[in-house]
Amino acid sequence: MSLIWQAVDRHPDISDRTFNRFLRYPAARPLEGPLAENAAWAREWFRVNAHPWCCAVRADQAVHARALKLLPEANEYAIIVASAGPEPVAESADRWAAGEPDLYFFIESFASAIVEALVLETRARLGADKHLSPGHRGWPVEENLMLMSSLRADGPLPGPLDVLPSGMLTPKKSQLAVCPLNLLP
Repeated sequence: MSLIWQAVDRHPDISDRTFNRFLRYPAARPLEGPLAENAAWAREWFRVNAHPWCCAVRADQAVHARALKLLPEANEYAIIVASAGPEPVAESADRWAAGEPDLYFFIESFASAIVEALVLETRARLGADKHLSPGHRGWPVEENLMLMSSLRADGPLPGPLDVLPSGMLTPKKSQLAVCPLNLLP
């Protein structure tokens, strides 16, 4: 694998403001009562049970050609892969089945915040100031299939990840992104 960087069991610090944003709650407003309890539960559950991971690999020629059309300012690109892991997906499904939609929502929201933080940390490590992902800004989500094909040709990933024929990723709290590769010294 043309691995540039990876982290397994990486638990980035998620600020209250960021968690609130994913909860669709005012960023500066502190959570109180049951909301604060649910947030604390989600954070602790995640710390104990989840195995988030991320990595960055050099883009192959097919990905490079596509990225050049989307981010034309670079000569080389990296694929960033981030996942909250399968554990929060299973836990949220269990909470939903148990009739606990609040806990379902808090674990789903925290897992989304983790994936965003992993992508942003990895992008910063690569010296990139932006990234694009299939499904955003005119890049069809089906092109996750191309990115995954490139990744599979390169070797195993540090955690479970697959892409459905629709282009959606599984586990669902995962993201593929492409960024200009500007490695810092």
